[in-house]
Amino acid sequence: MPLSSNSLIHLTKKPDSLIGILENNFKIFYCKETIYVKGGSINGAFPMVSFCDIPLSEIKNHIFNYGRYGIGLRKKWAIKKGLNPVLYIEKKSDLGADLINTGNSMLSGKKTKKLEQNEYTIFNLFRYMKNYQCSLTRNGTTINDYRYSDEREWRYVPPDKDIDLMIPTAKFKDKKQKNLANSHLKDLRLEFTPDDITYIIINDESEITKFIDVLRNTKGKKYTHQQVERLITRIFTTTQIETDI
Repeated sequence: MPLSSNSLIHLTKKPDSLIGILENNFKIFYCKETIYVKGGSINGAFPMVSFCDIPLSEIKNHIFNYGRYGIGLRKKWAIKKGLNPVLYIEKKSDLGADLINTGNSMLSGKKTKKLEQNEYTIFNLFRYMKNYQCSLTRNGTTINDYRYSDEREWRYVPPDKDIDLMIPTAKFKDKKQKNLANSHLKDLRLEFTPDDITYIIINDESEITKFIDVLRNTKGKKYTHQQVERLITRIFTTTQIETDI
């Protein structure tokens, strides 16, 4: 069995979040990241949408950590839209330290909206970096030495230099600050077509009718009758994935 898939999967915790994606494409949100390297770290919130490159049959642990609702999209769609796998950095590697030191020397004190092209290129590396292994806190539980590389993450980061490409963590401490930051991204979307969808993942069978109605209610806006009927066959439940796949 291949280690990667022909689809990328985005998971979320709430059914309404999945409905919003199906109806209005992906919204862009700031996500807090801390990247540890030898001698320092990067702390900030970056605008992005994240996906995993994991076969559906191997996604059980990812569902537990990130949510029981999701959507799979063709990898060729991701490539066309400019998504890229993240660069996993081992905390004690020289590469991570070199990247941070180079970035700090070039970008110190500069606002991301005013970066020159070569500075933007270096800064863009930071937006795709993640630790190979570090602690993960989800659902009130902290997992030590969680291996992020097992997620095989692909990431979309908007290229628009008119937005803040990173917000320091110190300015992103509470829900009010987070909502204010995300309000500046409200018009940005990562778009897809119905034909790009490979999976729709919901929690259990009791929700199938609800999600079929969502697809049918968008008919004429986003989905044709034929596309709705095809997408119905692509609905999976997390119960199926956990027990049968």
